Amino acid sequence: MVYVVVPVYNMEPYLERCVDSVLNQTLREIRVVLVDDGSRDGSGALCDRYAAACPGRVWTVHQPNGGLSAARNAGLARCFALSQDPAQDYVLLLDADDFIRPDFLAYALSVCEKENCDGVQVDWVRGTGNRFPPETRDPGPVRILTGAGALLDPAVKTTFCTKLYRLELYRGESFPLGKMNEDEFLFYRLLWKCRRFGVSRAKMYYYFQRPGSIMDTVARGLKDNPRRRDWREAFGERIAFFTALGEKRQVQRCYERICIELMLRYAEQMNLPRDRRDTEAADGTMVREYRAFYPKMIGLDTIRPLRKLLFTLFYLCPMGAVLAARIHPLRR
Repeated sequence: MVYVVVPVYNMEPYLERCVDSVLNQTLREIRVVLVDDGSRDGSGALCDRYAAACPGRVWTVHQPNGGLSAARNAGLARCFALSQDPAQDYVLLLDADDFIRPDFLAYALSVCEKENCDGVQVDWVRGTGNRFPPETRDPGPVRILTGAGALLDPAVKTTFCTKLYRLELYRGESFPLGKMNEDEFLFYRLLWKCRRFGVSRAKMYYYFQRPGSIMDTVARGLKDNPRRRDWREAFGERIAFFTALGEKRQVQRCYERICIELMLRYAEQMNLPRDRRDTEAADGTMVREYRAFYPKMIGLDTIRPLRKLLFTLFYLCPMGAVLAARIHPLRR
């Protein structure tokens, strides 16, 4: 069985497209858990209509607004309650404003079953459309890595929405409440548990960029936000986790990720009007931190030469990244 958890908060304009993309999957062994996280529009009623129309296939959980982490945790708890064998079942965490290709779940499940993987990551399309564009290239074969190898691979991203994981991996785990960048707190823990992990370039997930989304407002709303350093807390926990295990390369990879985030955030902030920039970018704190962490990661053997050159250029001339971001956003 494949479970799909959809946290819902004021998503009425997008929810039907999202849920229909799940119910219309070519794979039929699917159960959908819609978590209404205290919505104030018609989203909760729409969730109930889906549950009434698809009994035994769609479940709705209603709860007071607690944020994305709370909604995901509630959805995962319902999956465990419904599952007869979490070690054999799988789960996808899907954002309510996004949607998936009709063969996403059949494809991802086939990779896991054929290759004996505990999880798989697919590629995504980013945009504001309502349908998938045709594939413009052959995605090529699926790469199979260990969980440790996947954590070192730049192609493996933090986001949960493009990954199908074995449900059992979530046992004893939860997303942190009240945090920004909540994926960073849990991503490495699940991937570390994977014996085998698939990485596919097949574009199966549509990341819908709507105005006002969490990711859309991160850079604009970062200025002195008390939660703006949550990602650093997550990486601090990750460094402690791998230091205790004696995993030097994983620790180096953590510092590499910190440097990447500092580079991205600095470039984004310095491209904002002066009065809207976060203090840590404006007063040079981000650059000083980057230069302190640079020696701790630059020797990692998985850093490709071009990326190593970019790291060094930013170390020497941070404003170069700012100028580059004006031409092409670095996060892309």
